[in-house]
Amino acid sequence: MRRLWLMTGLPVLTLTLVLTGCGMSGIPEVTGVTDGRQGSETVDVDRADAGEIEPGVLKGRVVDEKGAPLAGVEVVADNQLLYNSNLITVTDADGFYRVETDHAATFHATATVTRSYNGQRFSLALAPDDDSPFAGPTGAVRNFTWKLTGERPDGLGVYGNSVIIYLDTADPQDPQAYLQDENVELTLTPEGPLADGSQGSVITRASSRTGDGSGVHDVPLGRYRITATYDGRPLRVRQRNVGEYAPEYVGDFQTVMTGVYRIDLDLAL
Repeated sequence: MRRLWLMTGLPVLTLTLVLTGCGMSGIPEVTGVTDGRQGSETVDVDRADAGEIEPGVLKGRVVDEKGAPLAGVEVVADNQLLYNSNLITVTDADGFYRVETDHAATFHATATVTRSYNGQRFSLALAPDDDSPFAGPTGAVRNFTWKLTGERPDGLGVYGNSVIIYLDTADPQDPQAYLQDENVELTLTPEGPLADGSQGSVITRASSRTGDGSGVHDVPLGRYRITATYDGRPLRVRQRNVGEYAPEYVGDFQTVMTGVYRIDLDLAL
């Protein structure tokens, strides 16, 4: 039986993770959970009925794609009727969580994992097994998985990230030619483990256009060695507006805004 610290009797629950040390790939180990305040109570997270709906309770488990539990993940029960009155908790060492939702309201559950990776902090939305709202007094079970790629059920795009290209359209061999983004092919080779500690695979993909721009999209969060070609001809690469062009670029995703990460590249023949 594990214990999870919650605050009760407040519209918003604020919790602080106590992090010590780092595991593989700079991913921090979560060694404790506290709320930083007096008068909190402990709530037992019962493993035996973790899959059974319990009236007035939101509960579940959070794991990675291999099924390993994730500790310290923030789970939010968003009150759909009253603004800024969410219930917030975090998962315990075995990935379980539990929060009371016995209010006369409808809730929608989300989960976010925050990890350090190669010197940066990333906050990533997790994939729910059921994304539907639920009545607080009825309760619900919502399990989450850390997916690095794939479509999101909330219609907000994908779990992966974008490598955006800015192509110099001049062709030194043909001054009349105008280079097209869709003829660019990128090869992304992982440099070390991905953000979740897993081993990535080489990605070779033609550029495509989305609302974010031209490039390769839905890429797992990681560090990559990137090369590019145009109709089979090698392109020179650099970070957007930084440094000199080179045959390849090694870099990390950068924060555009919370939860949105991107690599921006200049390309030229």
